[in-house]
Amino acid sequence: MKKKGITRLPAVLLLLAVFTFPAAAEREKTDGTYFTIVDENHEVICRTAHYITVGDEYLTAENKLYRVRSVHQDIAHARLVETPGNGGRAFFQELRRGLQALIPRRAEPAQGGGEKRPIAIYHTHSGESYLPNEGTPHVEAGNSGVQKVGDRLARRLKAENIQVIHDTSNHDPQDAMAYDRSRRTVAELLKKRPIALIDVHRDAVPAEEYETWVEGEKAARIQLVVGRQNPNREANEAFARQVKEAVDREYPGLIKGIFYGNGKYNQDMAPRLLLIEAGSHTNDREEAEKGVELFAAAAHRVLSTGGVSRQESSGAWRALLWVAGLVAAGVLIFFLLNRDWGRLRED
Repeated sequence: MKKKGITRLPAVLLLLAVFTFPAAAEREKTDGTYFTIVDENHEVICRTAHYITVGDEYLTAENKLYRVRSVHQDIAHARLVETPGNGGRAFFQELRRGLQALIPRRAEPAQGGGEKRPIAIYHTHSGESYLPNEGTPHVEAGNSGVQKVGDRLARRLKAENIQVIHDTSNHDPQDAMAYDRSRRTVAELLKKRPIALIDVHRDAVPAEEYETWVEGEKAARIQLVVGRQNPNREANEAFARQVKEAVDREYPGLIKGIFYGNGKYNQDMAPRLLLIEAGSHTNDREEAEKGVELFAAAAHRVLSTGGVSRQESSGAWRALLWVAGLVAAGVLIFFLLNRDWGRLRED
C-alpha cells in the first residue's frame, strides 16, 4: 500500500502544479514593491505590480515591442523585438490582423440596426482603491475606488448611447484565486451577450508612472493587459491594439502601453475581453476617472461594435497590395534571370 501511494504522489503533485500555474502567473504584488522592465541600455521601459516572467512582452506608447529575456529579483531585462514599420514581424502581424478583419467573426457579430448589445464592466480585484482618496490601497468591495472609476467609465459610455452593465460583485481577497472567483462573474455576464467585457483595475507603482496632462487637465494613463496563455490571444491582442489605435488618434500617450502577461486573465472565455489598469494606487482617483472618461470618448466606437474598422480594413488591403507587389517583382526577376540564362546557354 505504501508503494502504491508513493507512485501516485508525483502524479498528484503534477496535477496540482498544472491547475495552479495560471493563478500564480496572474498574481500582482501587494506589498508596495513592483517590477521594473529595462532595455539593453538599462533604460526603464515600464514599472508594474504584475509579476514578470521570461517571455512576457510590453508594447510601449510609441508601439515599440519588448520581450523579457531574464528576470533578476524585481528587475526584468528585455530586448526590442519590433518597432513601428520595421517590416518583417510587424508587416506579417499587420497582414494577419488585416486578413482576420476581412473575415466575418461569427462569435462577435456587429451591432445590428435593431440590436443593442451591452458593454459589460466588472472588477476582478474589487477592493482596489486609491491612497489619496480612500486612504488605503484596499477597501471593502462595494465602496472601492476602482468601482467608482468603473462607474465613471459606465456613465461616459452611456452618454454615447451605449448600453452598459456594471457588475460590482465581490471577488476579494486579492489573491491568486481572484481570477477564478471572477470567472463565475464573467460566465454570468456572457449570458447577456455583451459585445465586449472590460475588467477595470488599477496598478500599484509610483504615481509618476501613470501621470499625464491632456488638454490642460491632469489625468491618469491607462494600461491594457493581454494574457499570453489563452486560445483567444490573437483575437484579444487584435482587439487591444485596435482600441489603442483609436485612443492614440485622439489622445496620444493616454494609453501607456500593453502588457502581455503569462496568464489568462479570463480572456480565454471571450475574444473581446479587455483588462485595463486605470492609474496606480498612488494617483488621485479623480485623475483615474478623468483617464477612463477620455478613454471611453476615444474608444467607444471600437468597444461597442464587432465590425471592422476603416483603419483595420485599409491596413489589410495595404498589406495585400504589398504582397501582390512582392509576388509581381519576384515573377519579373524570375523571368529576367531565366531569359539571361537562356542566352548564356545559346552562347
